Amino acid sequence: MNKAFLASLLAACLGQPIHAQDEQAKIREIWSVSDGLFEPESVAVDEDRNVIYVSNVVGYGINGQGYISQLSMSGRVIKAKWVEGLNAPTGLALKDDKLFIADVNSLKVLDVNSGEIVSSHPTPDRNPCLNDVALAGDDTVYVSGSCSNTIYRLEGHNLVPFITDNDALHYVNGLFTSGELLLSGGWQIRLWNRLTGQPLADGPVTRQPDVKDIDGIAWDGSAFLMSMVDDPRLWRLDASGIASPISETAFHALDFYYDDLTGLLVMPQNMGEGQYRITAYRLTFE
Repeated sequence: MNKAFLASLLAACLGQPIHAQDEQAKIREIWSVSDGLFEPESVAVDEDRNVIYVSNVVGYGINGQGYISQLSMSGRVIKAKWVEGLNAPTGLALKDDKLFIADVNSLKVLDVNSGEIVSSHPTPDRNPCLNDVALAGDDTVYVSGSCSNTIYRLEGHNLVPFITDNDALHYVNGLFTSGELLLSGGWQIRLWNRLTGQPLADGPVTRQPDVKDIDGIAWDGSAFLMSMVDDPRLWRLDASGIASPISETAFHALDFYYDDLTGLLVMPQNMGEGQYRITAYRLTFE
């Protein structure tokens, strides 16, 4: 992809000038917790209630063993198994009092006040492997299906295929939205118009062979932060389309949360050998 084109495209979609970044990352651990967690995949930060919600997969299948945990903003476990009976919950997205949960083959909506599932929206596909959830500014909900190579959109009560592409959406995983932009991770990074579903470029954002299987995606104010399934480092993709790790630290991050205003980074981590953690950091760039 042409570098100047990528920079201008991101500037138009994100509504701000984008420059190739050369800042150095400064990261500091705030707290870390492991109690009550099993295969944590995603986090959603609820600033109004001072709560962090964590999805715990507990086996990738329809087994009813998955659950949602509640943590305090200081890392205290409020309730390890707050909501149970889920099927490999992965991606989370929060809007007001509703928590959207990707749950293998359906999108579930949880009322965070009552802790009850208020609606469930199955896909028409038999084995979609729902993965990430992204909320646009107009409240449109998008969900990635890693096994169906599809991005779904919630239309009324129906979760319908919105974009299907066996090449561009191969093992599609992390999603990010801003304005009319929909960015998809997975085996490669692609840009779409989230209103029409049309591609915004004729190929992947980067063709670096070491940038693949992208899981978590967040905007840090001047570049995209990314985690990858097979690389334990945290990466940064700049406006020139070049990605590089912010450090050589092995974070083993999954679908993380980042606030570019405060620098708060909350990271689910699978450290291997049954070691699971949620760790909060302060990440800034200078």
